[in-house]
Amino acid sequence: MTMNSPASESDSGTIRLAVPSKGHLYEGIIDLLKSAGYKVRRASDRQYEATIVGHPRFHVVFMRPTDIVIQVLEGRCHLGVTGMDVYAEHAFESTSSIAVVPDLGYGGCRLTVAVPESWIDVTHMMDLVDLTTESRAAGRTFRVSTKYPSLVRQHFRSLGIYYYQLIQSDGALELHPSLGIADIIVDLTSSGTTLKDNRLRELEGGTILDSAACLIGHAASLARLVREGDDGPLAHLLDAMDGVRGTEGWLHLEVVGSAVEDIPAARTAAVVAEYLREQGGTHIARGDVWHNIETAGWRVTALLPVRKLTPCRRELLRLGAGRVVGLKPHVVFDRDAPSTFDELRRRLETPEAK
Repeated sequence: MTMNSPASESDSGTIRLAVPSKGHLYEGIIDLLKSAGYKVRRASDRQYEATIVGHPRFHVVFMRPTDIVIQVLEGRCHLGVTGMDVYAEHAFESTSSIAVVPDLGYGGCRLTVAVPESWIDVTHMMDLVDLTTESRAAGRTFRVSTKYPSLVRQHFRSLGIYYYQLIQSDGALELHPSLGIADIIVDLTSSGTTLKDNRLRELEGGTILDSAACLIGHAASLARLVREGDDGPLAHLLDAMDGVRGTEGWLHLEVVGSAVEDIPAARTAAVVAEYLREQGGTHIARGDVWHNIETAGWRVTALLPVRKLTPCRRELLRLGAGRVVGLKPHVVFDRDAPSTFDELRRRLETPEAK
């Protein structure tokens, strides 16, 4: 029996996308893909393979985030979604993989160093240089609990911290200092609440990595897919994801008003447009509208930050708006916005990426 190699699978035309099987990383990418027009068809959460409606070349497989990194590194999966923390831990020196989209816009957290609150004299990462040296001189082992040994070693080495022992654990680390398992921990946090609840405190300068859900890919497989050009499935997928991600934090605003006696509609529209520009609006357009056969009016459209709409309400009405409508855009394609596919093509053209 002949085993298929990663290369022969790629040549068959199938594009294998690895996705976390559950949790917030799973939910986020499924929602993002659906919004981009790539609906994943999965019969149940016990099914570990799926298809994407209307996109037959894509084949979705579900696995653990760590396994996703390994399978992408080895080329069995062409694309994968995982956490940047997991990817950096297992592939920070790899040349066989690429972080295609380092931040997909969800799952944000940070890998940080935390010490017991009772250590009032230890406030900055550089304090650990002295502390670990003193522990060594006293014949005591300074212990650090973490799930990310490679990232910790790399970061500590860059700061000149050498004298410590790593305690690797996949369980809850917050109890380790109080149980005497370790002196400090290096773990993920988002709000910091869990650390505070367990009487731990982040060190100043202690963030090792800012992490979020990311899209990674096997470099050689991506190079083949990029060669299919602007109308290839990879270009379409990345463009669709760019369009959805471009809507984050924005509303499509429509402001309509009637012409006021002695004030031309064009002048009012110009004033409204300038006001929206001052409030952070972009892609502003204005023109005439007709409320009925005899009554002329004006219309201004723009993309406006969501947080700005309510504060703008009263001023827009004062300027003459009769109706203000803010809608969540589904997709935004901006000529000046970066293109993930174009950037990936440039990266793969460099000698280092080949």
